[in-house]
Order: sequence, then C-alpha cells, then structure tokens
Amino acid sequence: MSYQDSDAALHWVERVSEFVPTFIREHPGLGLVAECGDLILTGSTTQGVVDEHSDLDLELVLPEDAVAQVDSVSSTRYIEFHLDGKPGSVIVVSAEAWNSMIDACDMPLIAELRQAVMVTESTGIATKLIEKARQTMTPEVRRAFFFYNYFEMRSFHRGADNPLNRNDAVPAYLNTSQALLHALRACLSLEGEPYPYDKWLWKSASQTETGQKLSPHVNSILDHLADDALRLPGPESDNPLSQDFREIRGVLIDSARQSGIDEPWLVRWWEHINQARSATSSVRW
Repeated sequence: MSYQDSDAALHWVERVSEFVPTFIREHPGLGLVAECGDLILTGSTTQGVVDEHSDLDLELVLPEDAVAQVDSVSSTRYIEFHLDGKPGSVIVVSAEAWNSMIDACDMPLIAELRQAVMVTESTGIATKLIEKARQTMTPEVRRAFFFYNYFEMRSFHRGADNPLNRNDAVPAYLNTSQALLHALRACLSLEGEPYPYDKWLWKSASQTETGQKLSPHVNSILDHLADDALRLPGPESDNPLSQDFREIRGVLIDSARQSGIDEPWLVRWWEHINQARSATSSVRW
C-alpha cells in the first residue's frame, strides 16, 4: 500500500503541505534556508500507514553550505512540531551526504526515497536524489547484496545451533532473529528491491513473489516463539524454529537458482566468508 491508496494518508499529505512550509519560513533557523532546498515527506504516512502510533516525518534537503547555516544558529537539525494533535519533525539533511549514501547503496535510504512525497520544491535538489533512488537495481548490486545477506543468514542460523542444543535461550534468540533479518533482506535483494528500515522489512518482503513463499515459514516461526521454542531441550535438529529456517533456506536457494544465481556459496557458504562480507563494498548504485 502507498499513501495514494489510503484516504487517511492523503489527508495528512494535504495537511502537511498546507502547514509545514509556513512553519519552516517562520522558524528562526529553518527560515534562513527555506528557499535553498526541497522539503519531502517520508516515513509511515508515505506507505499508507496512519494510526495513533504514526507521526509525520519530513526532511529539508539542503546543500552543505545551507546546512552549515542552520548549524550556526541551531543546536539541532531535528525540529519538532505538532499538527492537529499528531507529532511531527523536520530533519535538516545534506544533499551531498545523501548522494554519497545512495552511491554506496544505503538500502534503507534508497527504499525511503522511493516512497518520498515532494512537499515543496525550490531547487530540485531532492528530486534528483529521488530519481536516482528510483533507478532499477543493477544485476551487480542485486547479486552482491543477495550474496552478503544470504551468507549472513546462513551464518547466524549456524550460530544458533549450539545454543539450541544447550537450551540457552538468549543467544538462540539473538542468532535466530538476525538469521530472519538477513533472510528477509536477501529476499528483497533477490527481487531487485532495496530493503527498508527493519520495522518495515517484513511488510516490504511479504509483497514480493519470494516473500510470499516465505510467509508460511515466517508465521510459523512466530508461532514457535509464542510456544517458547527457544527454551525447548535439544537437539537443534528437532527444534521447530531451526526446521523452519531450513525451509526458508530452501526457498531462497530455489528462488536464486530460478533467477539465474547458482553458485557454490549457495551450498558451501562457509568457504566464502571473505568474498561475502566484502561483496557489497565493491558495487555502486
């Protein structure tokens, strides 16, 4: 769902567009640079998620010299406001810094900018960044981020083996939660989609073809956690959590092979630690 599919989100986009430009012009720090950059709305509203827990996230995208002007009169780049009872904030960001982060494949930033809504456009500086973020992921980036996250999933799953054998719940939880995190990032990477911040990770992954195949196993993992599977006695091979992770692994391997990725590290992943952990550093968006 995007904000355009939600009447509540559309309402807040309209209210922000009415209120925030004036708020910025009248603010003693932001008013100095109001016409130097662009104002965008990001966060939950742009994904169509509006409820009592959501807030209004805006960024004022400025050139570095304008950011320095704000810093000269303000102790913070995070400016809070309230609109019709809903909390919000304007964060001052550097266009140059964001451009470098996109080049370096900062996936959460790229995912967020793909959903961004333009509120005011004075210079086009944010528009260029949004257009760059919305470019199709290259095959090189796709492979590198799938490789890295698939490796990390396998590594954390393996790291849970002995804690599950020992009935050691805390390290078992830490490793299995990281295994799931990287499985979902691997899923999105394989689909050519940048992965968002963690709280939106499953929402995004579940909308992909591979994510739909993972969905029964993700739901099953949640059920096992509710049934205290982290505290079940060993062996690890009998633990339902570990069994579901094996199913997730199988889905990712099958999907990778169907999409043209069929390399030795899909099976003998532990032999490729250096290549996996350096893979993402060698690609650019």
